[in-house]
Amino acid sequence: MGINMATAIVVIPPFKDTGLLSRVIEYMEHSLSEAGLSNVVFCGPLRNVKVTGSVTLAMYIDYTYKSSRGLLDSCIETNVQPPLVLIRGSQPYLSSETYAEALWALNSFNRPIVVLSRGGRGLSTPILLSSVRLLKRIMRLNSRFKLASAMVRFLIENKRDVLLVESKDECLGVRLSSSACLSRISVLNNYLTD
Repeated sequence: MGINMATAIVVIPPFKDTGLLSRVIEYMEHSLSEAGLSNVVFCGPLRNVKVTGSVTLAMYIDYTYKSSRGLLDSCIETNVQPPLVLIRGSQPYLSSETYAEALWALNSFNRPIVVLSRGGRGLSTPILLSSVRLLKRIMRLNSRFKLASAMVRFLIENKRDVLLVESKDECLGVRLSSSACLSRISVLNNYLTD
């Protein structure tokens, strides 16, 4: 199983600045594509967002929601193939190298779930899964809980199957609204326009 078969599911949060969100999605498309993720599903309020479509098999599902409870059912109407990368788009600034390292760990070690960690502390996004069956477990939890809580509960329930991969990516866990990692988007914009 090669890493280019992986599917990334990116859940975009409600966000007022559609210009910034367009740039964030463009950055994520670039990072995921560079990491070998050619099949990406972006799901969330995307109505006024301009996307470049730099990912080979990108799908954009415009879905406005007030609560993230049950959100995955609406986002995963497509044919997803394992391995799967589930990303809450509220933390979008990871580099392509970080995604590639996590995919390598999922393919190289005998653990069906990979979570990135920083300082020995695992974070709930992104979660890499080796099978659709595991994604369906998160979907069942998401029918009862908001997405963030469902992901954390899933990791707790399956802690024996989780491999923590230490990351040096300084943008791991940085939220969308923070200006701390916006420089990555600026660097990408400069790279693409040169």
